Parts: sequence; structure tokens; C-alpha cells
Amino acid sequence: MITLHKWYPFVFPSPRDIKAEAVEKRIERLEYEHHLEIEAQKMRKKVDDYDLELYNKRARENTIDLEIFNNKKNFDRFA
Repeated sequence: MITLHKWYPFVFPSPRDIKAEAVEKRIERLEYEHHLEIEAQKMRKKVDDYDLELYNKRARENTIDLEIFNNKKNFDRFA
């Protein structure tokens, strides 16, 4: 609604336009947050995979160390 004033015309948006803009901004915000959540999930997945890989590598190294230690005992018995 435009009111005519002698010096300054004012433009007042109708309540419907404000609600429509609020809905659009909310949709944009939710889409952005959803995008950030997807990126965070991808990053968490990569970190979890890397943690599992490190865990498996350490476990393998520990078993190799234990096997070497056990083999030394067996060699000492035979010597």
C-alpha cells in the first residue's frame, strides 16, 4: 500500500509479503544448515575411517611385536 504524502511517499508491505519473505529466509537457512550437516557427516565418516585404520595398524604392530618376543623365547629354549 502506497500512501501519498506531500513530501515523502511511504511504502508499507502487506503482512502476506512479510510472511512469504520469512518463509523464504527460513527455507534458505534450513537448506544451508542441512548442507553443513551433510559436510560434517562426511568429515566424521572420514575421521572414523582414519581412526579405524590407525587402530588396525597399531594392533598389527603389537601382534608382530608379540610374535617376535615369543619367538625369542622359543629360540632361547633351543639354544
